[in-house]
Amino acid sequence: SVLTYRTAPHRMTTGTIIESEAGQWIAVANEQTDRRGFRITLREATTYEGNPAALRTGAHVTVWWRSVGERSFVADKLRVLPFALTR
Repeated sequence: SVLTYRTAPHRMTTGTIIESEAGQWIAVANEQTDRRGFRITLREATTYEGNPAALRTGAHVTVWWRSVGERSFVADKLRVLPFALTR
C-alpha cells in the first residue's frame, strides 16, 4: 500500500546492472550479493542522475530503493556512474 511504501526504510546500493528490462526493472549485483543480484522495479516517479539511456547490462549504478513487500523493491532514485567500480 502507499502508506507502507512511504514509511518503508530507504536503502542504497552501488553495483553493476547484470540484467534489465528497459523502463521496467534492473537487477543489480555487487560484492555483497550473490551473482544473480536483486531486482529493483523502476517507476515513473524514479528520478535519474546521469543518462537513463545508459541503463543496460554492465552499467555501474547507485540506487536508492525501498522494500514494498516481501522481496519487492522499488527505486526512488538512480545514479548512473561514469566509471568502472574497482573490486
